[in-house]
Amino acid sequence: MKTLNLNKITLLIALFFVAIAFSNSANALCVVDGNGAIVTVSGNSTEPVKDDTTIAGEYTAGDATDNCLVTPDVYRLNFYKFGLCTADPDLNDLSSCQFFFEQAAGVEVDIQKDVSATLPIPEYYIESNTYQYLYVQLSTKLGMKWSGRTTNTVDGSSGDGNGGTYCWTSNAGLHASTYVATNAHGSSLADSTQTMDCGTSEGTVVFSNEVLTRFTDANCSSNLAANGDKSTFAIEGTGSTRGIPTVNLLTSADAFATTCGNAAKIAWTTDLSTPYKVTENSTFAMSVKATAANSLEFSSDDDNSLNIIASGAPRIYLTVTN
Repeated sequence: MKTLNLNKITLLIALFFVAIAFSNSANALCVVDGNGAIVTVSGNSTEPVKDDTTIAGEYTAGDATDNCLVTPDVYRLNFYKFGLCTADPDLNDLSSCQFFFEQAAGVEVDIQKDVSATLPIPEYYIESNTYQYLYVQLSTKLGMKWSGRTTNTVDGSSGDGNGGTYCWTSNAGLHASTYVATNAHGSSLADSTQTMDCGTSEGTVVFSNEVLTRFTDANCSSNLAANGDKSTFAIEGTGSTRGIPTVNLLTSADAFATTCGNAAKIAWTTDLSTPYKVTENSTFAMSVKATAANSLEFSSDDDNSLNIIASGAPRIYLTVTN
């Protein structure tokens, strides 16, 4: 067993051009013009934007839609635990896990595309072993800061007729992904609240916060599914990061969440296709998918309103080098 210097784990921003979402709904990057402005229709429409990806049996690149993905200027995540396990921890048994860090208050990180940083954590110990599972625990509160241009006028929180072709995140409140009046991090914004604004010049960009309150398709009048709304997704990733992800919602006390209101943390387990082999000489790099991490959600009514920016599930990977 060896003490590994904290500088051997760095936060790397990985550039992956894929959708990031808990749901199975199809989303893709917004279509932009030659100047990088998001292509929007002129006037009112129920589907004012287009995406750039074809998904067989669902839609074709260039189809009109009311949402599309963007890369945030800054993506704020708060990590509580990050480690490797020899046995499956998705039922909340972490007895087989070795952790790079466990922080009760979390380690808050502002993630930016093409920017690397060192995680502010103490020295850690990882025993030499073969690890089948990667385990990440992070807050359900996800912060997003974004600004951009559109090709035609879009209305935001300033109201009809006060919009423009500059848009930005404008409300720092808590938007619940599935509405509940009080979430684990505070009071939720009213479901109709717009967290985006638009105008004829650049505005003041703030962090807009979304709280992921459930994974399954249901409203918050019903309790979560068993084991913290446990959901398992299709295999993803490449090379040593490839595996099958499972997510659970936890309370602030690390028990399985039972309602939208007490879902405070996300427990993310990846069952790796190729287990990590850790030796005393191993070094580690943590990477997060930042590209196309957030969704611009336009009104589905016949207007030109941009309502909110929404977050998908942040994908976190580990690269082990021996």
